[in-house]
Amino acid sequence: MINVLLPAMGTSAFFKDAYFPKPLTEISGKTMVELVIDNYKEIEPKNYIFVFSDDDCKRFHLDSSVKILSPASRVIRLHQQTEGALCTCLMAIEYINDDVPLIIANSDQIIDVDYKKVIEHFDNICADAGVITFPNVHPRWSYAKKCDDEIVEVAEKNPFSKNAIAGFYYFKKGRDFILAAKKALLKQNNLDGKYYISASINELILMGKKIGYYDIQKEQYKSFYSPAKIKEYEENIKG
Repeated sequence: MINVLLPAMGTSAFFKDAYFPKPLTEISGKTMVELVIDNYKEIEPKNYIFVFSDDDCKRFHLDSSVKILSPASRVIRLHQQTEGALCTCLMAIEYINDDVPLIIANSDQIIDVDYKKVIEHFDNICADAGVITFPNVHPRWSYAKKCDDEIVEVAEKNPFSKNAIAGFYYFKKGRDFILAAKKALLKQNNLDGKYYISASINELILMGKKIGYYDIQKEQYKSFYSPAKIKEYEENIKG
C-alpha cells in the first residue's frame, strides 16, 4: 500500500479570474483532477488523500467529484489557507504518520513515467526518500544538489544546480515526513513566510537519511501551473 497525498489548497494568480476551482479546469476533455488521478494508475494498491478548500467543496462539490473518480479517496477540507504546502500536508497527519510509503505530489501536474519503476529504483539504492528531477534553471522550481546516487541538499526557488525537482516527493515511511516537517517548522525554515515540502528533505538529510533521485527528460514533466502551459500540453496532444 502507498499513500498518495495531493494538496490542492494553494491560490494562483494565473487562475484568479476562473469561475471553477483549478482542479476542475478542463484539459483535452478531462478535468485536471481526472488527469492527475489517471497518472498514478500503475501504482496498486494505493490510497489517495486530497486536501481541498472547504469553500470549493461546498460551492462546486469538488470532494464529490473525487469520490466518483476514486471512491476510497480521503478528502480533508480546510476553511482557510495555510502557510504553505508543508503545512497543508501536515493536515493529513492522521492518515500518514505511519510506516506506509508516502508520495506527495503537486495536484496540477502529470509526469510521463512509470511510478513503479521510480519506487523500485529508490528501493534498490536503499533510499529513505526520493525526488524526481529534470533539467531546468527557472527559479519557479525547487532544486537538488547531487553526489553519486543521492541528494545532499535542496533549495527552494533557487537554481543552484540544473536539477529541478518535478513536484514529486517519495518517503519510504510516512512518519519520516511528519518528523522532518515538524523539525522544519520548529526551525522556521520558510521562504517569504511559506513552508515548502523541500524543507523536509533537507531535514531528512541532516538526520542522516539517504535521499535518492530519478532523472527524467524535461519533456516528460507536464505542469499545469498556468493556462499557457495547459494550452501547450493540449497542442502537443493534438500534434
